[in-house]
Amino acid sequence: MIKVTVDYVENTLSHLLVKGHGGLEYGKDVICAGVSACVYGALNALDNAENYELIMKEGYAELTLVHDATMHDEIVLETLVVQLDTISQRYPDHVKIKVSGKEGNK
Repeated sequence: MIKVTVDYVENTLSHLLVKGHGGLEYGKDVICAGVSACVYGALNALDNAENYELIMKEGYAELTLVHDATMHDEIVLETLVVQLDTISQRYPDHVKIKVSGKEGNK
């Protein structure tokens, strides 16, 4: 199971945690590969990575906002949240996402 936790402060993404595996056969887990591709792609697209503390290891990615986010980076991270939510809707037995602190959240 891949668990995603997204926390907002004042409607700005302040913390993102992605951990676990998709639960399918190692090397053939397209769910895990999809989540990994979204996460790595988003983190590589950040303009100001120095505004975040990043911890990356196998089956684990954590991002914490330590300085003000730029509009570009906010858009990149919001796009990532939409991508991860889309995967979790399609594969609810393999990916769970929990979002807290965002106004208008479901």
